[in-house]
Amino acid sequence: MSRVFITGANGFVGSNLCRWFKDRGWEVDGLVRESSDLHFLRGLDVRLVKGDLREADKIDLPAGTTHVVHAASLVSDTAGDEDCARNIFDMTRSFVRRIRTSGIPLERFVYISTALTLGFDGRDISEERPGRSAAFLPYTRHKIRTENELRDLYARVAFPVVILRPGDVFGPNDRVTCARLLQSCERGLPLVVGHGRWRFGYCHVTNLCRAAELALLTPGIEGRAYTVTNRVLPAWRDFFHALQHGLGKTQKIYLPVCAARAAAGVSALADAVFPRFEPKLNYYRVRRVTSETTYDISKTLAELGYAPDDDFESQFAGIVDWYKKEKADGRLA
Repeated sequence: MSRVFITGANGFVGSNLCRWFKDRGWEVDGLVRESSDLHFLRGLDVRLVKGDLREADKIDLPAGTTHVVHAASLVSDTAGDEDCARNIFDMTRSFVRRIRTSGIPLERFVYISTALTLGFDGRDISEERPGRSAAFLPYTRHKIRTENELRDLYARVAFPVVILRPGDVFGPNDRVTCARLLQSCERGLPLVVGHGRWRFGYCHVTNLCRAAELALLTPGIEGRAYTVTNRVLPAWRDFFHALQHGLGKTQKIYLPVCAARAAAGVSALADAVFPRFEPKLNYYRVRRVTSETTYDISKTLAELGYAPDDDFESQFAGIVDWYKKEKADGRLA
């Protein structure tokens, strides 16, 4: 039986990874902070390691760990450069250093990055055909730095890293994006901008988990990077309508693109004037939902044997069901 150590085990991606690997017979250890909310891991036979990646030298790595999935990361399109440097690049570098000095028999290290390192606003985006650069976001810049660091480490000392670049990841346990979108639905706020027929790099979290396991087990792929999305991609209106209908809501008025851009401008001004203001809309978010962004996953299909579940209607329904349960349990306002 193989053993995997998952960072950020209590979070959105990490908790889904823990469940995926347990269901497939892996021994699972999960890194969580002392103060972490652990209810997503309830009922799972996961051995928890308490520690903080910002103090990685103090983490007690489980003896015999052969595989690692590094899922812990700050995920934000509004966070500043300092926060992103500390909670993406610095903590990954420290964690890798801790692994290398620990003596564990590491066979594979999978790093969860983002498809934004390849850009956005384009069709079939890949390393050979990059999209519009997203490096204006500190989040993206430090993901790029981290990818480069890990690939350089592979080139210098054969550190067994494989990088996964998921698109827009959605699914149960997403208290950030999915929960906020559904809260907006309940308040009757319009989600679809313009005609909404632009496709996007939708990646259901179970497909990311599937790719992570393949990335751990497929031989001879160290040092490579793979983009992960569903194979059949929905449009933004498909996604938003499914969320709205799941809560018994209907969007009768479509927000014009120019109005969304104006609202983003007002939000940016408020953010500049009021330091504690948390913007709900920005130019980047408007651009994302009003442009076509798809990624080329042919290499992922061919080299990993990746076969995604493309039943996005059931996946959308599962997100709504999770949200309703979280609300019924009093975990969401």
